[in-house]
Amino acid sequence: MKKCILFILTTIFIVSCSISGANDPQKNTDLEHIGNVTSGEKLTTDKLNFHFDYPIYEGSTIDKTIKEWGEKLINDANKEIEENKKNGLKDITPELYYSFNKYKDKGINSIVYNVGKMISRGHPENIIKIFYIDEKGKEINQNDFFKFTEQTKNIFEQKLLNKVKTIEGVFEDQEALKSVVKNYLNDMKFYFDSEKIVFLFEQYTVGPYSSGILEVEFYFSELKEYLNPEIFPEIKKELEKKQEQEAKQSNLKNDESNSGKNEVNAAKIETKTGTQKEKTARKDGKKYIALTFDDGPSKKTTPQLLDILKENNVKATFFVLGKNASFFPEIIKREHDEGHEIGSHTWDHPNLLNLSEAKIKKQIESTDEEIQKIIGIKPTLLRPPYGSHNKKIDNMAKKTIVMWNVDSLDWKNRNVKKNLSTALKQVQPGSIILFHDIHQPSVDTIDSLIKELKKQGYEFVTVSELLQEHTDIEKKVCFGEFKCDAY
Repeated sequence: MKKCILFILTTIFIVSCSISGANDPQKNTDLEHIGNVTSGEKLTTDKLNFHFDYPIYEGSTIDKTIKEWGEKLINDANKEIEENKKNGLKDITPELYYSFNKYKDKGINSIVYNVGKMISRGHPENIIKIFYIDEKGKEINQNDFFKFTEQTKNIFEQKLLNKVKTIEGVFEDQEALKSVVKNYLNDMKFYFDSEKIVFLFEQYTVGPYSSGILEVEFYFSELKEYLNPEIFPEIKKELEKKQEQEAKQSNLKNDESNSGKNEVNAAKIETKTGTQKEKTARKDGKKYIALTFDDGPSKKTTPQLLDILKENNVKATFFVLGKNASFFPEIIKREHDEGHEIGSHTWDHPNLLNLSEAKIKKQIESTDEEIQKIIGIKPTLLRPPYGSHNKKIDNMAKKTIVMWNVDSLDWKNRNVKKNLSTALKQVQPGSIILFHDIHQPSVDTIDSLIKELKKQGYEFVTVSELLQEHTDIEKKVCFGEFKCDAY
């Protein structure tokens, strides 16, 4: 369902060059950029024959900035080699290699360099450097993207730390992790891609060197409150709209006060990003959460899961594939008859961002028709495969886009103990919990998970029940009960 967030960056980047010693052949590879396509330029030193490519963007001076950084990188490596010679360290062949990739989203071009340097003994040194330019070619400093107050910085730090903790294989020392993330905020490595902000941690910062570069990602909409509105027009427009609505509400209160009214009927004021003030608890004081299951139904495991849910008197939401529903309509009918909610997960799980409008429409409509044929109603909820979507897809779907804020990573763990640990440490009131009903270990996890969460005072509801206090819910993207953004 969701792509692995742990990967070694050098394996997915397009490698432009690598060197080992002085005489390795180098390729002068053409690079694609906006504007022009330009060959890389070769920077050679007397110690290292290092072919350094960089992109050239029409109307921008970013190439000069990158070239200066590359020259400094090589000069520093040469100095280190000389220092090693002076100290008698001549038994290692120096290596300097790199790769880079380019991303574009939200009007920002992110140019991500991943550098490996092996000058002295020990593990190679890993360096990540990211350059940014806007659509007009203007360079942007990485520190300008986020705008924190002391309070919001602390909240963001905790959000980032919580994400890091969910990665398998990170260091177990919690205090050390906390310290690393705190320092990371002073020099964050991130890029913008596919409605997401992806944060990169260099090797050996939050996990062992063998784990490679670690990546955590947030949807852009999750971090809007921390971003600089002067860089992102859509956020600025939303803030202006919000201020306008707040001013209207303030005037309404003043008018009612002046007329002697003691109570203000303050209806929730909707903005493009959801409610004016994000709630953190229900009025009744109860803690509600929603269990969700993707990719089914499975002939083997889904009936087992339904038995477990029935025994525990829990209702869940199933995001089913239309293709699987057509194979096992009796399971879909059972889900519906036992009070569970049925949502769409498309026909056969493609990444919708890679499809034409016609194919996107077919994926959604074919699934709707299949589900309606079985239970008599079309689904009102859509969970896009891999969580990949944009405004075009949202508007075509005309449904509530349901994401999640608790990822069990069950598709990767395939282990009951790990599933439990990963999920439990993320759950909070209003959570939407992601599992898959096609994996046996996932199904085997659910009974223990339900019992533990009930012990903690949580009550299980369907997604629609969880989101029932929102208005215009069919036009929103929801990550949890208290986090729904208009699309």
